[in-house]
Amino acid sequence: MDSQKRKRLIIQYSLKLKELKEGRDTSASKGQRAQQKSRVLKTESSMSMVKQPQQIQMPPVDDIISKGECKLIFLQTQSDDTGFRTFNEMMRTNSSWLTQADKLANTLSSPLQLKNRLQFNHSQALKFKNRIEQKWNMTVKEVADSIIQKQEQKDQQKIKLVHLKINHTDADDVGPQQEECSSPSLSQEVITTNLKFFWFHISISDWKPPIREGCTVTYIQNLNKCIMYGGIGNDLFKTFVTLNTQSWVWKDIGTGVGDVPLEGRFGHTATLYKQQLIIYGGEKKYNSAMKMRECYGDVRIFTPSDKTWIQLKPYGDVVEGRRNHCAEVVGKYFIVYGGINSYGKVLTDVAGLNLETCKWTSFQIENSSGLEGVSDATSLAMFKSEVKMENPYFSYEWVKKKGKSFLPITTEGIYVFGGRLQNGEAVNDLRIVQFGFKPIKITKVKTKGQAPLARYSHSMNYFRQTNVIIIYGGRNDSKQGNILNDIFVLQIQQFSWSQVQQIQQLKHGKCRHSSVSIDSKILIFGGYAQHVFANADIQLLELDQNKVAKMIKDNKNNKNRDVVIHSDELVNNNTLKVFKTEYYNEAEDPDLKQKKIQENEFQRLCYSNFKSFMPLPQQNHSSLVNEYKNKREQAKLEILKNQFNDLSRRNSRRTTSDFKIIEQ
Repeated sequence: MDSQKRKRLIIQYSLKLKELKEGRDTSASKGQRAQQKSRVLKTESSMSMVKQPQQIQMPPVDDIISKGECKLIFLQTQSDDTGFRTFNEMMRTNSSWLTQADKLANTLSSPLQLKNRLQFNHSQALKFKNRIEQKWNMTVKEVADSIIQKQEQKDQQKIKLVHLKINHTDADDVGPQQEECSSPSLSQEVITTNLKFFWFHISISDWKPPIREGCTVTYIQNLNKCIMYGGIGNDLFKTFVTLNTQSWVWKDIGTGVGDVPLEGRFGHTATLYKQQLIIYGGEKKYNSAMKMRECYGDVRIFTPSDKTWIQLKPYGDVVEGRRNHCAEVVGKYFIVYGGINSYGKVLTDVAGLNLETCKWTSFQIENSSGLEGVSDATSLAMFKSEVKMENPYFSYEWVKKKGKSFLPITTEGIYVFGGRLQNGEAVNDLRIVQFGFKPIKITKVKTKGQAPLARYSHSMNYFRQTNVIIIYGGRNDSKQGNILNDIFVLQIQQFSWSQVQQIQQLKHGKCRHSSVSIDSKILIFGGYAQHVFANADIQLLELDQNKVAKMIKDNKNNKNRDVVIHSDELVNNNTLKVFKTEYYNEAEDPDLKQKKIQENEFQRLCYSNFKSFMPLPQQNHSSLVNEYKNKREQAKLEILKNQFNDLSRRNSRRTTSDFKIIEQ
């Protein structure tokens, strides 16, 4: 390196140092300015002393200094300022470098000190370079995640579905040639704000179960039966009760056999898994000694076909017992969320039980510190089809069945609506528990339209034909009439709320009731009305808009009167059978056979066909015997009279016919 080039390099570094001093000068006092000027003069005098360049061995300087020449660009994040900065601005921000430079400037009197300064600059540059690389890698990851999230939000906003459409045929009968992610075949358009639902009752003259709240009702399609368990009324119930939806017969089938619980429960969940019921959680009777209602934490499986109980003995993470929680089955995992423990604390965790390995796992939740738990909420597992999930943290697959199309769902997961917080306040948030991430995500969805009033202990059902979620009833203690009686629907693709007009609306709202979706109807049983338990009648809500229009037309004259259909009419009239599935075989239905036998026995004992074999009174002169003999004689005379009249008519016909023949 020649002397001229070396001299230019030294001058450049002196100018850099001068710029640094001037940069600090703006925020320094006058006394500091004088010191800075003296330091610069000392630096210039020390540089003028360098007359023999051969004695100075320049250290290897990194590309950040030698080639960049203040052109280094890096990403620096401060309090509220994020952007690109040059090397000079970067060096100004490092107070330790400036302090060391000031010390060197005060004692700079030889080329060796200048060499030490350059070496120090080089080491500082390496430190900055390592920090910048770390920040850069972290920033790239954050930016990439934010870009992906924004792209997903844009894709969701692009989906615009203005009208809901109705399929006249069953959505399950769609052919396999249909596209996988398409909605069911649709023919008639209905605006969500104009939806109408029709209420009617089913009157059952036979035995009915006692009134109760906090029970579970689960519909098993293969058996055409609803199975009810638990609940509290005048007692804490522990027996199973079935309702045959073809013969409309309630039947108490007892407690079952096997690992039978010692006492009943309420506030539990009964989740269907492979034609079996998973009974989890709930409350016991009030313990006066402990002054608390203890919550169950056991997991039991009940098989309705043979009425057997099996108690699972899981291992893994410790999961608290709870009540008034949410529970769904996703693939081979039994998922529970929220609820209240035995001490009244609202839980925030999400746990899953692997039903094949019987292992509990308490899942990691993203931003769990700021997430509030809920109790008394309702949930639905909303996926395009059945899910095959080996691990909730990883991606899952859909299991497509032949002849069935995928559901038109954009955001998959467990939908949770409403509930109560720890302070007892009701909410109307819509949360979605999403899997396939580590940690899993619980997101609050921003909805459109007229959102329902905050509530808890309500019901939540899904209607595939119009792709909506139906919210009915519930409770809000901040309102004067705290038991609600309204219906709202959520259009899933747009996340848009709207209120539904109810035809033949119930007189009183309900909370803590049980509801199941069967075909195009929702069956509701039990619960708590205003200051009283709801009766044991069955209410049905018709959702199909074509059927609703027909029912409105047929019941125009039935103003302000409940539409009641007797169970016998449903059995005998094929047009009124509301629930009839492809699995049902009327000839093999034991409940229907039993009901027909009872009807035949009733007809046999009916008074219209009554025959008495009791002997007549012994006294011949009694009025009863005389009356009986007179009626019998009158009956005989009438029979003889009728026979005589018939014989005379025949003879007259014969004589007239013979007379005509003679004349001819």
